[in-house]
Amino acid sequence: MQRHLTRIKTLACGTLLGAAALLAAPAHASLASFETSPPKVYDHGQTFQDGALTFTAQLATYLQEAGFSEGLGGVVLDSGNPNSCGAVNDCPSGTTGNFYAGVNDGSVNVERAGGFYALRSLRFSFFTPIGGIDDGSYGQLVLTGTTTDGLTVTRSADFAGQDNDGHFMFSTWTLDDDFAALKLSNLNISACLFDGNGGCYNMAEWAPFAAQFAIDDLQVDIPLPGSAPLLLLGLAGLAVLRRRAH
Repeated sequence: MQRHLTRIKTLACGTLLGAAALLAAPAHASLASFETSPPKVYDHGQTFQDGALTFTAQLATYLQEAGFSEGLGGVVLDSGNPNSCGAVNDCPSGTTGNFYAGVNDGSVNVERAGGFYALRSLRFSFFTPIGGIDDGSYGQLVLTGTTTDGLTVTRSADFAGQDNDGHFMFSTWTLDDDFAALKLSNLNISACLFDGNGGCYNMAEWAPFAAQFAIDDLQVDIPLPGSAPLLLLGLAGLAVLRRRAH
């Protein structure tokens, strides 16, 4: 009886150790704040690296479907430079340093070279095509994530309104637990505009090329290089201990 109990304890211990290895697969946080990316205009298909992520500027979907393959997709701007924004665009408030702006109904693809990542939070704002427009929430930021197993998951959040000086404001979006747990192979970030009847559209007939957004401080989790070997080690430990127990 004692010998049987000892085997059970050994197996239980091995199970706990293996489970700990599985649950503690190491990941570390990475921040894409665009501080290492100098202010620059990005045409469709052009990429840049920031933090652990690769950003690819995209033309508006309807332009791509119409056969266009060239044109402005986005721009990195310096919020502290008064020349970055002017009569054409009004820089949002509530951030410091650089940020990325998607313009002209365009979007941006966000990937991690060589693997997946999880998005925890980001900061975002409406990037108005002109200054001096009335206060209010004009639309939403739209996240379309593609997971490593091919699923497509979408989330959206309303843009904040203006500050006391009439500038649209950055706000922080902490993703829900279900989305934050996704293993993303790609994330497309775009904007849509409200139609006043409950709809939100990227190509708005009443305001073409006006679905614009600004993003900053993408907080992501990425797996460490040793994660997969650790998981395999945990499984191997379980298998060995089970064989010994029998």
